[in-house]
Amino acid sequence: MRMENASPMDEKLQILKRIEDIGNRDFDGVDVTKLLRGYLQATDPEIMLSALQAASNYASDEGLFQDIFKMAHEYPDEEVRAMANSCLGAVIQEGLEFEETLPQGFPSGYAQVSRDFYLEVRDFLLEKVDAPMESMEVRRRALEALGYLAFQPEVRAIVMRFYHQAPNPYVRVSALYAMGLVKDAVFERLILEELYSTSEPALLEAIHSAACLELHAAEDRLLALTKSPSTDVRYEAILALGTVAPLSRLPEILKNAEAVEQNEEVREAIQAAKVSLQQRSAIKQGEPIWDDNLILNEIEDLLENREAGGGDDLPGKDGE
Repeated sequence: MRMENASPMDEKLQILKRIEDIGNRDFDGVDVTKLLRGYLQATDPEIMLSALQAASNYASDEGLFQDIFKMAHEYPDEEVRAMANSCLGAVIQEGLEFEETLPQGFPSGYAQVSRDFYLEVRDFLLEKVDAPMESMEVRRRALEALGYLAFQPEVRAIVMRFYHQAPNPYVRVSALYAMGLVKDAVFERLILEELYSTSEPALLEAIHSAACLELHAAEDRLLALTKSPSTDVRYEAILALGTVAPLSRLPEILKNAEAVEQNEEVREAIQAAKVSLQQRSAIKQGEPIWDDNLILNEIEDLLENREAGGGDDLPGKDGE
């Protein structure tokens, strides 16, 4: 898809925008994972890293993730190898039901990956997170991927160890990220404490984790952070309030923020929080909202029916 008369920089920007659209499921293409596999072969590290980030939404394509698994093993560039390890968290998330013990109420029957591949990836990450010859950057990214398993005592202990013994702020960030993936009383307390951190990277991750866990106890602190001099902190705090603040107060919170906020990016966060408000209100009223996984499962069922000879029931047949 080379642009006519385009400079190399223009072409690169077009590719990065295409990858971003794929990651957001906003790309009008047929085989997006084939495109991603091609971008993973790029010589430009920025394109490769962008493709790895976008791939997280496509864990059901085992061929794509086999490529990523190989990169996590052996890619020579540390940053790319680290991101590949982090990306494998999508395999863990989609295959959790293969674990013998799961948190109470965990839904089953939704695995998007094969059992053998899940177990292979899980065992690799457990080895990688404490690999003595591996860099801390790669190890902390493996920790992020394992965060979905932090309900298990052995993984929980790894998260706590990385948090308390972090040799640099970004290792603590990875531990906070992992804490935001499971319900745990100690994790929640630490996340609430980190909302007062003087380290901005840790503070930003604590805000993100508070939102992921819907920590309503964080509301007052998040409100205070909407007045932070840092635009990044204000942005994340408003996004988090879209998930954390009670529906009864959220409209007023967003109205007040919109009245004083001048930064365009932060104003985008206000709009995103309004979308969260609409979705939460719809759920409360029992109205259906768009579910990507449900839609993808329905498409797969239709395709399987067609292959089995049930194509007459597909949209576009007889009468449509």
